[in-house]
Amino acid sequence: MAFLIGEYECTLDVKQRIRVPAGLVSQLSGDDVGKFVITRGVDPCLYLYPMSEFYTEMDKINQIPENSEEDRDFKNMFYSGTSILTIDSAERILIPRLHVQHAGITKDMIMVCQKNKVVVWAMEKFREKYLNRNPADYQQLSEKVRGKYGI
Repeated sequence: MAFLIGEYECTLDVKQRIRVPAGLVSQLSGDDVGKFVITRGVDPCLYLYPMSEFYTEMDKINQIPENSEEDRDFKNMFYSGTSILTIDSAERILIPRLHVQHAGITKDMIMVCQKNKVVVWAMEKFREKYLNRNPADYQQLSEKVRGKYGI
């Protein structure tokens, strides 16, 4: 099981590659070393899963029956955006073109670790959604969400 922490700024090169930060690479172990599975995020972002974590997520998704069109649509949307990314000898990964477009990444991006996955945002979208907010907004959101779940 992965336990990923940290926030890393990266730059997309002209060949759509990013250098995976050493701090992130060092957190991978066992079967997770050297590869990620990428999927499109629910927001205009990307999810990078270590292999073991993607298998866990896949097991959850496969429990959804295919009885309704909505269920099938969700499964198709989830799986249609998956690819295995191998970290090369220069510690880079190639981000597929459709994924770059989905996230609106042009150059600068941020990778935010969330324990079992890395969420990748175009820097300008991340700034708009999170960094440019009033600190009081964060406090209100924290109280609301934590209160909802009793944490």
